[in-house]
Amino acid sequence: MSTPLILKPPVSRRQGRCSRTIRELPFGNRPIGFSAGAATREIPDRPGTRPCYTGLNFTYWMDKEGTATPMDSTTTRLRTAALAGMHALWWALALLSAVVSIYNHALGFDAYAAPCSNDGCFSFFQMNEAQFNRLSLLGIDPGLYNALTFVLLTVQNLSSWAVGILLYRYGWKDFYCLTASLMLIVTGTIFNVDDPLFADYPRLMDGFLFLNVIGSLYLFFLFLLPYGRFVPRWTAVPALLWLAGVVFGYLLPDNPYLNSMNWNPILRLIYVNAVHLLVVGVQIARSRKESSPERRRQIRWFAVGMLAYMAGGTASLFPAVGSEGIFKLLMHLVLYSGLFLLPFSIGLMAFEQRIRRMSKAFNRALVYVALSIMMVMAYALLVGGLGLLFRGRVNDMISLLSAGFVAVLFQPLRSQAQTAVNRLVYGDREDPHQLLSGLTKRLEGALTHHSLLPAVAETIAQALRIPYAAVEVDFGNGDERIAAYGTPGESESAIPLDVQGERVGRLVLGIEEPRAAWPPGRQTALDDLIRQVSIAVQSVRLTEELHRSRERIVIAREEERRRLRRDLHDGLGSSLASMMLRLDEARQQHGREPAQSLQAIVTVQAQMGAALDDIRRLVYQLRPPVLDELGLRFALRELALQFQDPSLEIRLDDASIPSELPAAAEVAVYRIVQEALTNVVRHSGAKICRIRAWEEDGELRLTVEDDGIGMAERNKSGVGVRSMKERAEELGGHCAWDSEIGGGTRIRVELPLAGGRSA
Repeated sequence: MSTPLILKPPVSRRQGRCSRTIRELPFGNRPIGFSAGAATREIPDRPGTRPCYTGLNFTYWMDKEGTATPMDSTTTRLRTAALAGMHALWWALALLSAVVSIYNHALGFDAYAAPCSNDGCFSFFQMNEAQFNRLSLLGIDPGLYNALTFVLLTVQNLSSWAVGILLYRYGWKDFYCLTASLMLIVTGTIFNVDDPLFADYPRLMDGFLFLNVIGSLYLFFLFLLPYGRFVPRWTAVPALLWLAGVVFGYLLPDNPYLNSMNWNPILRLIYVNAVHLLVVGVQIARSRKESSPERRRQIRWFAVGMLAYMAGGTASLFPAVGSEGIFKLLMHLVLYSGLFLLPFSIGLMAFEQRIRRMSKAFNRALVYVALSIMMVMAYALLVGGLGLLFRGRVNDMISLLSAGFVAVLFQPLRSQAQTAVNRLVYGDREDPHQLLSGLTKRLEGALTHHSLLPAVAETIAQALRIPYAAVEVDFGNGDERIAAYGTPGESESAIPLDVQGERVGRLVLGIEEPRAAWPPGRQTALDDLIRQVSIAVQSVRLTEELHRSRERIVIAREEERRRLRRDLHDGLGSSLASMMLRLDEARQQHGREPAQSLQAIVTVQAQMGAALDDIRRLVYQLRPPVLDELGLRFALRELALQFQDPSLEIRLDDASIPSELPAAAEVAVYRIVQEALTNVVRHSGAKICRIRAWEEDGELRLTVEDDGIGMAERNKSGVGVRSMKERAEELGGHCAWDSEIGGGTRIRVELPLAGGRSA
């Protein structure tokens, strides 16, 4: 059975500019080929890129072997219609939830300030006169309790809506993200609605009851978290049993067995808590099988939220909690702290696991909701603690002191909340010093250049809490991926690495927009990180280039020895052997046939001349004789005369060339100029070429500049260019070139003269 994992973009009016790449995504059994019609994206056609989308269309299937097969048109239309239907359902339920929430907050604005009967309250949040009297002793009057409860419910509701809207905004192409968004909005509504407030509004009550049925499916959804499928498969059994219980409870409300609302409260509590604990246990079991620190962090946050929700719900059934007003208020805080954590834990899982994109709005929502919860809890704890300390005296003073203390704590709490949330969402990106310090320690601990870049990739991936990081190095013939850590995901971005204007490689991150995912106010830290990585890459690059250069030198040396052996043995050796035979023949014929003896001597003389030419050729290849005979200055003049013609004027400025130079430096300059002039004649089409050599700061500096057509990018890694660079680097120098199409070429060489001068 094929599994729908693959999308190939349909034909569009901009087909020629769209990627045709088929891409596998690690998200389980689902089709993923959809987008807004006008939102055609332009992505390079390379492995790992997202294809361009043109319409809400699913068009390809991918089986487990990675084979893509086209969907039939019926399947495509059905899946496209299903996505459109899901969007319509989302908007309908979101609108209904908004209406119910707004009316609930309007009707309940001051509903909790009035005490209810001591025999029982119609609302979960109301308190009776005895409870209010106990709270008054602690400085919390009914109006203040009403305000605290209203703020708590509003914050919880807004947190669910905020995460739900963000999931819809960034995950509207994904069925699972749409479902998660919808469940968060619906459950965030039903958990803060007091249905007795709708007693006089039957239509609102019907709408709430419908939302309550939909929201009761949240545990079925949590079993699918975060992959959108049951992992392991046996979790489908409790999920389906919970689903069946919700359906039967709705269809058979009076059945004492199939509707859990009719069970004994203790039995129902055990049943509900058991299913919730099973969800937490499944998530923890999944986290143990994965080495990713981000998954363990997500599970930890999810488990804390779920356990807080369970603790608050369980505590509400104990009479001791219900009888004391302050305990009931704290129970509300614990319960709704869990309900506050769950939307953000689910949202964080969806953002990191499925969308791979972190939103600043998500970060801010998390900070301010956390701040609101902490301030309400701090106020309640302070009022309760001071009330117990003073035993109910000076109530107004207790309330005033608590409010002032919370106000003083606002800015420190906000800073701490922002730091904690940034660390939770962004990882070590929040602390640039720690991130750079950790990277430096890993670089210091890398013993060889082979372990250096893997350490960089691992440190970045773990510190930034991203699924994948890789380092590519440019060795002159394209980027080569040297080190990688993690598993490539759906999104990928590449940051160029430059050192002194020279491109040395790329840093590939498994996140779509690195700067958007960086904490606000920490963007400069990303630049510092890139510079550190660039230096590390340049170090590896230079080391590897040095290794390859030495390897080429050894190979060239052995090839040169082989050539010399061949030339000496096959050329000069055979010539000398032939001359010996000729001389022996001439000696034997000297008395009998003087004419033939003389002819043999003449032949030997010609062969000796040819042998001398071969020797001169070999000597010239080892070191140009003109350098020893005339020196570098006159050798360059002779070289310029050889290449100059009516179409090319060569201007040589050699007045500053030292008269005494190391032999190796003379050969390097001569060969570099020779290669540069060869390139000028063959490729540049220049009219003027300027050569200048001089000594400055203990270095011999050389420039060769022309006014030709410039050097194409592909020619910058040619044999001649590489040869010039190697000759300079062999002596500890540097060779660089500046070239623009149509702007000529300028070669700059710097050679140290610390090795001494020739006598």
